[in-house]
Amino acid sequence: MSWNYRIMKRVIGGVDVHEIHEVYYNPDGSIKAWTETSITPTGEDLEELKKDFSHQLLAFDSPVLDYDALSLQTKFKD
Repeated sequence: MSWNYRIMKRVIGGVDVHEIHEVYYNPDGSIKAWTETSITPTGEDLEELKKDFSHQLLAFDSPVLDYDALSLQTKFKD
């Protein structure tokens, strides 16, 4: 199963909020699941943190996903 970081928009308290989530894909490229909560960059040292942050920046190169609309279509996993 492949995955990447994606920006997801959802409504929280009546306000649009954009967050980064891990998104997992089926072999055909359709979305299978995503993390329920947003994620932050992490690493055991500064270099790993920088690498994870760089991967998260790639999410800005893909279209924003609508968390609420996908929730109606796909069961999410955390």
